Amino acid sequence: MNLLETFDGLIGSWRDVFPQTRTFQRARRLVFGLLVSVRMHLTSNAICATGRQFVDWTADYRVCSRSPWNPHRLFDPIFDHLPQLLASPGAPVRMALDDTMCKKSSARIPGVSMGRDPMSPPFHVNLCYGLRFVQASILVTSTQADGPARALPVRFDFAPPAKKPKQNKPKKSADAISAQPQSPVPGGAASDSPPSTGPLQTSPAADPEWEKQKQEWDAKWQAYKKEHKLRRLPLAGLNAIRSVRESLNQRPETCQRILIVSGDGSYTTRDVVRNLPALTTYIGRIRKDAKLHYPLEAPAGKSAGRPRRYGAEAPTPEQILRDDSIPVMEVRCFAAGKFHDIPVKVLRGVYWRKAGVDVPIQVIVIKPLAYRLRKGSKLLYRKPAFLICTDSNMDLQALVQDYVYRWEIECNHRDEKSLLGVAQGQVWNRHAVQRLPQLQVASYSLLLLASLLSSGFQRTADYLPLPKWRRQSARPSLLDLLNLLRNQIFARGVDAPVVSFDDFASAAVPPELKSSKLPLAAETLTTVAA
Repeated sequence: MNLLETFDGLIGSWRDVFPQTRTFQRARRLVFGLLVSVRMHLTSNAICATGRQFVDWTADYRVCSRSPWNPHRLFDPIFDHLPQLLASPGAPVRMALDDTMCKKSSARIPGVSMGRDPMSPPFHVNLCYGLRFVQASILVTSTQADGPARALPVRFDFAPPAKKPKQNKPKKSADAISAQPQSPVPGGAASDSPPSTGPLQTSPAADPEWEKQKQEWDAKWQAYKKEHKLRRLPLAGLNAIRSVRESLNQRPETCQRILIVSGDGSYTTRDVVRNLPALTTYIGRIRKDAKLHYPLEAPAGKSAGRPRRYGAEAPTPEQILRDDSIPVMEVRCFAAGKFHDIPVKVLRGVYWRKAGVDVPIQVIVIKPLAYRLRKGSKLLYRKPAFLICTDSNMDLQALVQDYVYRWEIECNHRDEKSLLGVAQGQVWNRHAVQRLPQLQVASYSLLLLASLLSSGFQRTADYLPLPKWRRQSARPSLLDLLNLLRNQIFARGVDAPVVSFDDFASAAVPPELKSSKLPLAAETLTTVAA
């Protein structure tokens, strides 16, 4: 079975996600149009790519704005085919967790916020408008031998931060200002008493309208503070972990498997580590000066005061790196196309106050790796990595390898933004703003799954030949998959020899169209291909 047939079969399982068959057909059409469009990946270009630029396009836009469907169910085919992608019936499920910012140009789009530009230089942080999403990707490897992993997105949750109330604080009227007592300090000098941090004190003659505005402002600010706590990034990541764990529990082949989550320092917090669901292990980066403790020893006698919960203070991760008494072990892991011997240090059976006294952790320190910019240059070192794992008995080689595989989610972000144009759609509806990117990421995940089911992890001869200046790659890239998908669509649409582009144009124009103006050649070519 080729890539196109496998991909179309996986999309066919979306029929139960949408309430009506016609809605599913429109969504399927949009998916193919967004994938094969040759310019910006907009909804309008997807409509043109599927040959519907001369009919009513309203229903195509309403697929993401009005039709009721759950975006999480779009990723169900990944969980259904997951057991056959794992090495053994008891193999754990590896997952990478990260957030990404999809740039937008207007601050009036629903959910758009201002955040740090990830492409800004380290010496000058820039800001940009964008949509924030939290992504979770399942990491799968070849069942025959150890090698590179492939990240299949299973969640792409919209996680906008809380919006601050407008800075139009209530202003006092002239009567209220004149009624306030003046400062006795002459010359406007500052008094010795500290400024009041509570609500502004006014005289009984204060303007009641101003008091009403002030109460409304205080209510809005308190509501913002509560919403800000609920929309924090660690909580969004925790919700994604719980959602994936729930999807695994709904299937008998995966309900008893361990879920190993790899995250960065943004998710190594009290909210995530203390509230992990059952059968879930977390691996994440930690501060180099984090305070750790040994287990509490049994007291010799009755001590006064509160009972202690932690033992003596353990060395920090940075002290573990510099401590020569802790042995250095080398673990063999696959990274950057080949196997490497990575030097690490480990300290097991310690406690971190943010994780709690009931969660023993192990601390792993990956020593700086040496590299040279060119042959004969001086030896340089990268920065060390400090990790924690909530399973103190987890195998060290598997732990480091799982965290190294987390890099694959960065490849997902690159493919989604550069090649798929996720969140490029010029939509303004509050539902479409989050659903259209989720539809694009779900189709991208199914395309990766279709490549694994049809040709495995290797780049076979079915794919188009690489240019002469390219080295043979170990696996197909997303660009290889898109080129092969377009090639197979062309092979199905062009069964007879084509004389000129006029034949393409005449096939694309509906017969009932009154105007004799032909569409552009690029749009017509894409229409016949789709």
